Amino acid sequence: MNIVFAAPDDETAIARLGDLLPGSPTHNDDGLRPEVLADLETHLTGRNAQDIAADPRHCAQITQIFDEGAGVTEAALLTITDTLTHALAAADAETLSTAAASYSDYTVKGLATVARHATTHSHHMYTFWYF
Repeated sequence: MNIVFAAPDDETAIARLGDLLPGSPTHNDDGLRPEVLADLETHLTGRNAQDIAADPRHCAQITQIFDEGAGVTEAALLTITDTLTHALAAADAETLSTAAASYSDYTVKGLATVARHATTHSHHMYTFWYF
């Protein structure tokens, strides 16, 4: 499972994991992977893969849930770049439709909804992964 949401900062995002903001948009998408986010960012912004990978907010893990008995990470909270957030928020319907042809209408529209909320409130976007 993967949940995308917005928060004002990393500490608040971590605190909100147990209780995502009521009324704040979230996007649930089991198929959303870091490489999809990078590809979508390239599509919407023209940034190349190296620039995206070098961005300190590209899929930076800020917390995790670790199963010590099994020795594996069960879940992690990752950041989404501000560049992608702003591009999704600013994209018009035609741009989102074009992107949806390559990714999925559900993914692109869901991410754009969260991105618009994030930029309106000067927040960042995050993705919480359950492995």
